[in-house]
Amino acid sequence: MHRWSRPASCVVALAVSLLLTACSSSTTDTEPDNDAVPTSAAVASTEPCPDAEPAAPRADGLPDLELPCLGDGPAVRLSDLRGMPMVLNVWAAWCTNCDREMPLFGDAAARAGGKMRFLGVHYKATRAQGLQSADDFGVPFPSVHDEDGDLVVKEMRAFAPPQTFFVTADGRVAGREIGEITSQRELDGLISRHLGVDL
Repeated sequence: MHRWSRPASCVVALAVSLLLTACSSSTTDTEPDNDAVPTSAAVASTEPCPDAEPAAPRADGLPDLELPCLGDGPAVRLSDLRGMPMVLNVWAAWCTNCDREMPLFGDAAARAGGKMRFLGVHYKATRAQGLQSADDFGVPFPSVHDEDGDLVVKEMRAFAPPQTFFVTADGRVAGREIGEITSQRELDGLISRHLGVDL
């Protein structure tokens, strides 16, 4: 059995929870945090997907799943991504929550410099839609692509975007945030807590 498998009842409960907390197109009347939107807008990344050296999958790491690059670059096997801390964001072209949080990732990536890697997983939309939304959203990192979403749902238990994984330099998944990250302070805190990188 794959390491991400769960008993059927747990999977159903998790799916219901994710659908309630993750991506939606609704808005609220509450006032946003003062630091929710960084001063500079995100700029869509033109960097190719990383070319990672093969590595043995680990039980507490990302799945042994190879996905094609959404833009330029080689296909990426997620379990091979090692060597530096990484923020892995699962997003979709139709996800308004994903659009809202992208400037936060852009700001964090700019401040991180070469200390960290940022990578996206785009799913449940065509490649053309993903490329258009990457430009519209200002996605600040390269992304891999799963058009149907079946592989991401099965292997990563990412039932609804956005979801963000925090992966250590040696490939361990140190944390996962389900749903939208709503402020720069929240994202910086998650990076510090799970990856030990202070931005």
